[in-house]
Amino acid sequence: MKRFCQFLIISVVIVSAAFLVFKFSGIYRVSLLKDNIDWSIVAKNCNDALTFDKDKDDNTYVAYENSIKVLKKDGREEILVQDKSLSIESLVCNDENLYFISKGEIYHYNTQNKFLEVILKDIPTQGKYLDRHLILKDSKLLLSIGAATNSGVAEKDDNSTLRNIPYDKTPINITLSGENYGKEKTGAFMSYKESSTKGQKISAKELGNASIIEIDLNTNKNSLYACGIRNIKGWDIDSKNNLIAITGGIENTGVRPVARDFDYIYKLEKGNWYGWPDFSGGDPITSPRFKGENILSPIILNPPNKVVSAPLYQFSKIGGLENLAIDKEGTILDKDSKVFYDKEDNMICSIDERGVLYRLLKLRDESEIKGIKYSNGAIYILDGGIGCIYKLKLGGASLKFNLPKSIWIFIISLLFILLLLNIRRINNKIKR
Repeated sequence: MKRFCQFLIISVVIVSAAFLVFKFSGIYRVSLLKDNIDWSIVAKNCNDALTFDKDKDDNTYVAYENSIKVLKKDGREEILVQDKSLSIESLVCNDENLYFISKGEIYHYNTQNKFLEVILKDIPTQGKYLDRHLILKDSKLLLSIGAATNSGVAEKDDNSTLRNIPYDKTPINITLSGENYGKEKTGAFMSYKESSTKGQKISAKELGNASIIEIDLNTNKNSLYACGIRNIKGWDIDSKNNLIAITGGIENTGVRPVARDFDYIYKLEKGNWYGWPDFSGGDPITSPRFKGENILSPIILNPPNKVVSAPLYQFSKIGGLENLAIDKEGTILDKDSKVFYDKEDNMICSIDERGVLYRLLKLRDESEIKGIKYSNGAIYILDGGIGCIYKLKLGGASLKFNLPKSIWIFIISLLFILLLLNIRRINNKIKR
């Protein structure tokens, strides 16, 4: 019996040690930077995935450029959509309904009857800051459309020709101040090399830039939800049903550069204009805060309002923050803490309601975070570079034996074999 116990202890130690080495030294390893949280891998084989979402039944929908698959909670996988003509960006699910963006269209796919349809067309597809995201709020589908330009003026870069230089389309009727920029004297909201005049009126486009569009899913009719938002890098709904977003600041580059701007967290309300390209972070572009080599003038002569909403939080960097998920119930962090990806430092971070920033995870160099979601009391993180989905949850030290089923089956089988061998050894002794 003594020898059997030795075998038992050694076997468990070897198997557990092997698993720990795999977990903390393998390709999926991340470094915890905050106490009382833990992580695990809930899905693999997600290399090159671009976006994902989870439903209330804990099924996971993962989108690639040309396809969407479901990872069911029982471990089965199924391809739902596959078409080489697609170029999928954002994806959200609502019960048996999936909604996703591809090129200039939003698609609806029903997982029960396998029906695929287009519910919105002619979405802008060009622009350096054209971040496009979907979210569901109050039974409506919201679409964010980013800006085509840095600060409202079209300009040529190394990747564009004169025929395909994007410019911003306004979602509201505006009157221009007549300011023109660059050697080509290009006006705001005008095509490249086209100058503007003071008092020139520009009519609203149904799907304009720097805006949020609301889509009624019963009728597929759309309307303007909010505008003047340069680009949304990630968004979620908090416990009070507020729409919260990370927005990009105006960069100090191009023909209308803005100095000392940053990224922000905003509460975005229906019907509001948030000021881009004449305001950023709640301040007018004429503020001394933004003063660089030249003093900037407003582009819009008739702004919807002279004062715009201030952000909830101002970061100390620009252009490096992506994705957002909110711990609505406070099951992992403080209630309504905002979890996001800091691409520059390759970390998962959070900000609580007091504005205190925490570093949660340090990722591997190969990581490419493509989405962060809150679901059923946990934060899920899609790493398209490593090819997995991490689960972030409440816990202590991460040296817990959360062994997968295959490891438990191996341990139980090994113990059973050892038990049989020990019984056989005892029987042989008795026979002697």
